[in-house]
Amino acid sequence: MEKLIITTPAGEMPVYFFPKSDDAPLVVLLMDAIGVRDELKSLARDIQALGYNVALPSLYYREGHYEDMDFGDPEVHAKVMQLYGSLTHEMVREDIAALLSAMEQRPVGLLGFCMGGANALIMAGSFPDDIAVAVAVHPGGITTHAKDSPHRIAARAKGKLYIAIADEDPYATADQVAALEASLKLGDVDYTLEVYEGAHHGFAFASLPSFNAQAQQRYWQATCRAFNEALG
Repeated sequence: MEKLIITTPAGEMPVYFFPKSDDAPLVVLLMDAIGVRDELKSLARDIQALGYNVALPSLYYREGHYEDMDFGDPEVHAKVMQLYGSLTHEMVREDIAALLSAMEQRPVGLLGFCMGGANALIMAGSFPDDIAVAVAVHPGGITTHAKDSPHRIAARAKGKLYIAIADEDPYATADQVAALEASLKLGDVDYTLEVYEGAHHGFAFASLPSFNAQAQQRYWQATCRAFNEALG
């Protein structure tokens, strides 16, 4: 693992880079609201082992160094929610634009969770010529009234999308999912959306009470297939 510093319009963004080879495709791992931590770095190593270069940007750099946060601590929980609320889609778009400009590996895949899942959808539509595949796992806020709502921007994607929705997720309701699918169909996007019965928001992470081992294995297998098909 290498720690890189990418210059963005807002400052210097730390990026944890897990290199495989110069000619391997790049996977960008988009953090959830809890931020960069050992759990995500371990996942990055798992993706690296599949044959990819992996970049894990630390997106809270505008607020200072916020990593390895204990989400179970009430004070930290409150801070996480403040950080999450302060990070706009436009900020992430600037960050990913800088990262893609700095890194030459192509093609590019995305994997994001929670807010990172929503960001994966937006980045796929914002950089359609760069992003060959985007995987969004229990994404939150997929449909909003904003002009840059994920469901609107994702309709511009040219790459493959895989979306894993927890059926017990208050942040991705049936109406929101229906609006997302309608937008993707209108945009003629190549996508697969699956609803995981009995799963809750956050099912992918063993550190969270909502962890679901069966759902975790399902999303991982689907991600491996999607990456293999789109990235090689």
